[in-house]
Amino acid sequence: GEIKMELTINGKQYVFIFGYRFIKELNKKNEVTEHGMTLKAGLDNALMNFFSGDIETLVEMLKIANATENPRVSEKGIVEWIEENGADALFDLVLEELKKSEFTKKKTLNFEKEVSKNLQ
Repeated sequence: GEIKMELTINGKQYVFIFGYRFIKELNKKNEVTEHGMTLKAGLDNALMNFFSGDIETLVEMLKIANATENPRVSEKGIVEWIEENGADALFDLVLEELKKSEFTKKKTLNFEKEVSKNLQ
């Protein structure tokens, strides 16, 4: 089955899925054409910014992960959740999901290794 993450925002439950459609959507937003070749850099770009702690990337990733679900979350809702609970909590939650999903696991773990190497 699909790995789902749930957040309660203003008393409403929202579901976020970091699956195949999440990857496709990220790729659509991040296609790079070089020498006539199209690079699907969606997840790589997102992870780079995610691991550097960029909040806009975090919010964007959540919006995409929820886009296939009902109810639909608003940017404002996610931002309010962050204001109440802190960004770190949300980064941690999303990271756990990215490490569990078959569609994001491998790249996420590789990125995490690289990041911790660079921090030492």
